[in-house]
Amino acid sequence: MQKLIFIILTVISIQTVAQEFAPIGAKWTYDQGTFNPDLTTYQTIESISDTMINGIPCKKLMKISRLSGIPDTSYLYAYSVTDSVFFFAGNDFHLLYDFSALPGDTITLGFYTTYNGSPLKMVIDSTGTININGQIKTLQYVSCGDGIIIEFGGIVIDGIGNIHFMFPRLDLSLDGPLRCYEDTNTGLFINPYHYNNGWNFQDCDQIITGIDEPVTTSNVVIYPNPATQFLEITNLDRSTEYKFMDIQGRSVKSGVVFPSELVNLNDLPGGLYLLHLQNSKLLTTKKIIVK
Repeated sequence: MQKLIFIILTVISIQTVAQEFAPIGAKWTYDQGTFNPDLTTYQTIESISDTMINGIPCKKLMKISRLSGIPDTSYLYAYSVTDSVFFFAGNDFHLLYDFSALPGDTITLGFYTTYNGSPLKMVIDSTGTININGQIKTLQYVSCGDGIIIEFGGIVIDGIGNIHFMFPRLDLSLDGPLRCYEDTNTGLFINPYHYNNGWNFQDCDQIITGIDEPVTTSNVVIYPNPATQFLEITNLDRSTEYKFMDIQGRSVKSGVVFPSELVNLNDLPGGLYLLHLQNSKLLTTKKIIVK
């Protein structure tokens, strides 16, 4: 019996080590917008080596950004202890994730501050699981952000991180969402929660030119915002599919809106939503507050 317990504990220990954050070769591929509204490219973060900072063993991550269309390389550093992930900035390491946090827990991300100067807090609303290539990983549905300058809410996956971007993003950021994640233990994970934006859900490094795909536009006007009962979408010249996504990345309302038609909001609880609009000439996302 003691031998059996030892074997079980050994297996559990091996599984825990195998799920470390950012093993060498791990690679994240994210959407990346550009200053050209007709061009969406991609950026990658890849774990390339072990290193040591401030006496702490950590992973060196190579980030390749393509904001201007030309690759630009920088480096990040992170390490994990059990289920917590820390990243290096400002000459010290700071908490980024706690994959073991439970519903109701609040995690303080002290490196980041909200518009009023208070530390950014991540609230674990609920948890679930996802099957990735036969491995069951924990999902955290989190609320995180102030709705004004910094956002980090949505879905967090154990060992992968936030499905929009690895780090909190400033509003109007051109980073994300996650297209793919891959490492030798997990295999290739294609993000099923990605809201499309022209990506084909196949090629992690697809560059979307806007020639054959719908293009993002800023001509659409949505008001009032905040809204209560109805939403008016102007400058539409044809029927347009719409989808409301909550802060957890779930579709909560969808349909088709025609020019000069109002969208009824009576069935939406108050809160913050992303409104995706798409037709043959349009693909855009707007942040909407429902009261």
